[in-house]
Amino acid sequence: MPGGVHVTTPMTIKTIAAADFLQQGVRCGLEGLSEIEDTIRPIIEDVRNRGDQAIREYTARFDGADSVPGSVEATPLEIRNAYSAVDESTVGALRKAADNIRCFHERQVQQSWTCVLDDGTTMGQLVRPLARVGLYVPGGTAAYPSSVLMGAIPARVAGVRHIVACTPPAPGGAANPHVLVAADIAGVDRVFKVGGCQAIAAMAFGTNSIAAVDKIVGPGNAYVTAAKKLVFGYVDIDMLAGPSELVVLADASADPLLAAADLLSQAEHGPDSQAILVTTSPELAADVEREVLAQADVLPRRNVITQSLSDHGLIIIADNLGQAVDVVNHYAPEHLEILVDRPHALLGQVENAGSVLLGPLTPVAATDYAAGPNHVLPTGGTARSRSALSVRDFVRVQNITSLSRTYLDDILDAAHAIAEVEGLDAHAAALAARRVMQ
Repeated sequence: MPGGVHVTTPMTIKTIAAADFLQQGVRCGLEGLSEIEDTIRPIIEDVRNRGDQAIREYTARFDGADSVPGSVEATPLEIRNAYSAVDESTVGALRKAADNIRCFHERQVQQSWTCVLDDGTTMGQLVRPLARVGLYVPGGTAAYPSSVLMGAIPARVAGVRHIVACTPPAPGGAANPHVLVAADIAGVDRVFKVGGCQAIAAMAFGTNSIAAVDKIVGPGNAYVTAAKKLVFGYVDIDMLAGPSELVVLADASADPLLAAADLLSQAEHGPDSQAILVTTSPELAADVEREVLAQADVLPRRNVITQSLSDHGLIIIADNLGQAVDVVNHYAPEHLEILVDRPHALLGQVENAGSVLLGPLTPVAATDYAAGPNHVLPTGGTARSRSALSVRDFVRVQNITSLSRTYLDDILDAAHAIAEVEGLDAHAAALAARRVMQ
């Protein structure tokens, strides 16, 4: 915080019994998107209709970046100069993180396959990469190079031929140098200095400068999320991400210092972040709460942390580990840290979580940046049905079929009967026509 000034508002963290939580449920989701959609719909339509001119006008209005006439693309010279503006140790850290992320995602690659049955029928699937992907990277006054790595590297591993990134410029029109360096390391083809809902519209519908993409991925604020929701259907998206979440599941063996540090690392994301401790030990709960208060007092983002934990933080006391796991599965967190005596023994019981981190040596901050697994994760309970961003998000699978005469004859009656039940006479006729073929 500037000047080292601390907020004096006291931090209070609500404590609740696991049974009560399971009955009530507490979640911070995507409230308010409808109102935002009404606000940004005209902007999206304007970009769709007027393209680059609209982009430049909105960039000047929202980002104060009106000093770059013509192209909004970051030039090769700007990208080269970014390396001079970024500390060498940071460049090295980004390269190391990129290597680990690439290694992890290379294990996700799916292979095409075919099988030939005894009668000559061929069936299979072809795995095809998407042609063009757009990556949104929050930027401007803040830098999120990790978001570049997490979005672009699995796309490149999947075989995507062209990757573009859009990131808000700082006042004056320059892109954040950390974002530019990360984009270069990750293999992004072109970077455009455009942010907000206008960037989402440009990637969805295309302009003279920015060609339309097949899919848009990457985090953003509520306006970016609402824009992704509005353009879905014209273009695919990764997910609608809400406030970030961490559940720390701990027993009496956990180190309260580490549990508190990890909860604070989550709370500093923003005032709507959810950092939750689920524990079987009331004594540990008290120790963690004391550590949270002590550690937060010296952190620069104490004001954000205070609001996050006061509004959304929870300590949930469970009767036993089984009930604690029930809480986790009910909540379906984005991140789950398991700090218990035998963490791997609980893994088979955890059904709903975007990312599971086992043991005290695996803080969420490690996977957020450099361990290798992707940090673009389902939030708001969608971990019940959605997975982390992966190579699979950047491919499409085509079914292929070539039936033999024997196989077709074997299924004709069944297919014809189903067509009649559904009232689709042309389907039935198409099948019947095959009966007389020789």
